[in-house]
Amino acid sequence: MNLPRYFIPHAATPPEPVQSDASEIAHVVDAFRLDSNHALEPEWLVGLDALGGVHVVPASERGRLPASALAQLTHHEVASGRTPRRIAAPELFFFSVELVEHPADAEGFNDPVYLYGHLSGPWPGTSPQRVPGQLTVTRGDVLAGLTQGAADAFHYAQTMESAAAPRGYVALLPGDRPDVIAQGQGLVLAWPSVPPELQMGNASNGPMVARMLHDVLTQLQEDAGANRGPEALARMELPVPSRAMAIAELELRGYEVKGDVAILRRQHPGLLTRMAEWLRAEKVKIPLEAATPAFLELARQALAALPGWPTEAERALRSRVRSGGGSPPVSAPRVTSPVPQRPLPPRAPPKPPRPSDWMQDFLNAHAAAHPEAAKPRLTQAKPAAPPPAAKPGTPSWMEDFGAKPRPAAPSPGTRREPSAPSASVPSKKPDWMSDFED
Repeated sequence: MNLPRYFIPHAATPPEPVQSDASEIAHVVDAFRLDSNHALEPEWLVGLDALGGVHVVPASERGRLPASALAQLTHHEVASGRTPRRIAAPELFFFSVELVEHPADAEGFNDPVYLYGHLSGPWPGTSPQRVPGQLTVTRGDVLAGLTQGAADAFHYAQTMESAAAPRGYVALLPGDRPDVIAQGQGLVLAWPSVPPELQMGNASNGPMVARMLHDVLTQLQEDAGANRGPEALARMELPVPSRAMAIAELELRGYEVKGDVAILRRQHPGLLTRMAEWLRAEKVKIPLEAATPAFLELARQALAALPGWPTEAERALRSRVRSGGGSPPVSAPRVTSPVPQRPLPPRAPPKPPRPSDWMQDFLNAHAAAHPEAAKPRLTQAKPAAPPPAAKPGTPSWMEDFGAKPRPAAPSPGTRREPSAPSASVPSKKPDWMSDFED
């Protein structure tokens, strides 16, 4: 298995063979046509099973899809009104992105970004394999891959849980050098994954894509402000994917939210805390909340202002893709109730190790290589809930002294003095106890 040059497999996890089966697909996530003299099937479908495993099957097997997956594919074809995009390549790799690491204290603007997940492929192939590891790309590659692929995003039927019609976004990323990409080799289809427990009738990944774009744009804006970079990046007003999460983070940092403004609570418990407060703004405006389309538009604006963009690799990559033809219908069909799902047969439990185990090896290696660097920003497929905020006016370090010490046990031969009644135990016997003494 010849892996893309910029993909590093996890050394302690051997690759495992992939057996694609159309009947096991629970959600369809992509459809494309492969322009190659070696591929017998021009159109291909990408789907996920109940455990998140990737299946790539020819479109001629759509009749073997479960009823729910076939309904998703049919809805996408009608709602999008487009034919599948064409990719000129003899083979492709499919990468399920589960974690994104944004290194801090980088030297330039279009800096590397580390994507962690499982790489499957090559497709089509006689013996595709699945291996966990790290794919290294640039910030511009992430922004361009998602914005360029937005036009061919997968359309899902609207459900009760979604405020707007959900979408599934795939980014075409360079996995090799520009000269290799120009020959159609090293192309990687990256799918920002959604954990199976968070899939509500479909595999839409809009929230994960919004978090990825937000974190990349935040890093670009911080670098532009610190290094007197492009004015368009430094002055860009960024929203947040979740306003509730933004408010929770501000409260953890010692701010008190009043309307659309967060005001810093002055505590002054010591010199170090006062110095930390001086470095923070007295008032912070709480940013607005935005959905994925707004972040895609901001990503397009950022690419226009990014120095040195497009790169040679980007030009070679886009020359291999031709967007699908057609235009969406005037009124896309809308489903007000979830599509009934066909029950799936029981599946075997997943094999260890879990993704979080091997990802930590890469994170630890990066931290050891740059021990003085600031902590990187992480974009997770499953957003972590913020820890509970500390009580107002009480520094978090004082909570370590809040628990009362447990009284020591008396040594042998020592007379134990009667203690005073506890505040939680009444000194007088309750009346109902006398019923058991008769």
